[in-house]
Amino acid sequence: MTTRQPPPPPRDGREPWRVRIRRGGSGPVLGAGVLVDRTHVLTCAHVVTGHEDLMADLVGVEGTPSSPARVITGLSVPPGEDGRGDVALLRLEVAQPPGRAATLRRVALTFDRHVHVLGHPQGLDVGVWTRQTLFGHSGAEWLQMNPRSPTEQPVRVGFSGAGVADSATGDVLGIVVARYGGTSAGLSWMIPVDVVAAHLPPVARWIVGDTGIDPLFTGVRGEPAGAVAELADWLRRRHRGAAVLVVLGDELDAVRQAVAVSSGRTEAGDAPGVDLALDVGGRTVDEVSARIVSRAGLAVHAAESASERLRAGAPPMTIVLDGVDEAEQPRALVDEVIRPVLRAGGRLVLGFRRDGPEGLEAARGLVAESVATVVEAYADRIAALPDNAEWLLRLTALRRAAGLDPAAVARRLGDFERRLARAERRVGRARAIADDRGLLDVLRTVANEHGLAEDLALGEAYRRADAAALDGDRSTTHAAVRAYQDAVRRAVEEKGTT
Repeated sequence: MTTRQPPPPPRDGREPWRVRIRRGGSGPVLGAGVLVDRTHVLTCAHVVTGHEDLMADLVGVEGTPSSPARVITGLSVPPGEDGRGDVALLRLEVAQPPGRAATLRRVALTFDRHVHVLGHPQGLDVGVWTRQTLFGHSGAEWLQMNPRSPTEQPVRVGFSGAGVADSATGDVLGIVVARYGGTSAGLSWMIPVDVVAAHLPPVARWIVGDTGIDPLFTGVRGEPAGAVAELADWLRRRHRGAAVLVVLGDELDAVRQAVAVSSGRTEAGDAPGVDLALDVGGRTVDEVSARIVSRAGLAVHAAESASERLRAGAPPMTIVLDGVDEAEQPRALVDEVIRPVLRAGGRLVLGFRRDGPEGLEAARGLVAESVATVVEAYADRIAALPDNAEWLLRLTALRRAAGLDPAAVARRLGDFERRLARAERRVGRARAIADDRGLLDVLRTVANEHGLAEDLALGEAYRRADAAALDGDRSTTHAAVRAYQDAVRRAVEEKGTT
């Protein structure tokens, strides 16, 4: 069945669930919140902590009563270290009119999703809008947001607790929890609604949307090792771009364990590795499409099916499909669902429970195509390396292996990528040091031309920079050269005033 999404927010920008939180009476605005039902508001803990006389107003909705509000005992989690927590649930004394509550939606929070926020900075109690883009997980729970353009209003004091709404559907994906203290970066963070519910379990009853993980992939115990650890690492490497693996028979147990491992956050704060893990046995093309569309949070128009919406475009997602050979139409599933997701930049693991079924040849064809695309992309990167004869030999060997057994190469690409990235970083460091070395020589010439060749302080600064460049440490060299540059500038200015 196709999942229908609500229409986009009104063109006038009014969203009746948006709440302004202030100190009682005509006190100052403390922050913002989200109306989740007639008598409950979701906000940040730091907005309301220490305040007894809270008031909540629905923003821009005429005839709606303000209401005293209080934090529900036990439902406030202060901000923790490394981007955790900072959520609270309020109860309103005055029930708000029906039909005003937000839709909290759990979705796969992919890069570059457009969202918008209304905050209440000092002097702008009526509110100011900003358009943001979701970027990526930062810390254990929070998600970074960047301004959509240089002219956007920055998220600042007064935005905390504001609902972060998907600009395509109007659904609330999370709330603003923090901003960067600097004046130029414009960075801010939100906490997703499913993480809110993990801290505040009663919030779960107001959340809609696919959890993303079928029961087949849960309940796995033990530390990952061997094939499980390799697959879990592969699933987490979403930044490496589109890729597909085909897994057969007994190997599916390792896939299921890897999903359980990679779908949780690690102590280091890694983002979940899997957006969707489905048992597709017996399912139709449109049923699988509908799960992907729902998890992606895509708007579906009344006249189109989920599979049509998926083919029109989707965000890059990491998806595991178990039992592809037991789907209602395996070949159609590969052609009409898996191929569009791969073309959109997705990473997929396709599980076949037996060898030789319908659809397996097509899936292996996708593996070959994706591997060939990645391998050819390496050619341009290797061409940019100096003294790249050894890397050209490695690339030739990789191409030959990809032609013989693309499935095996698909699993080895991660190691090849890591080695190439290390080589690129070494080249980058060497080039940066060479640039600083060139600047150092130019600065010495400038000093000599101004009659400063015998200046003892300049000579010592030059020797420190020269020694750092010889040692080959990029950061030390850069700092020493900049110090010499400042010393030359000061010496030239002082000489000009005498």
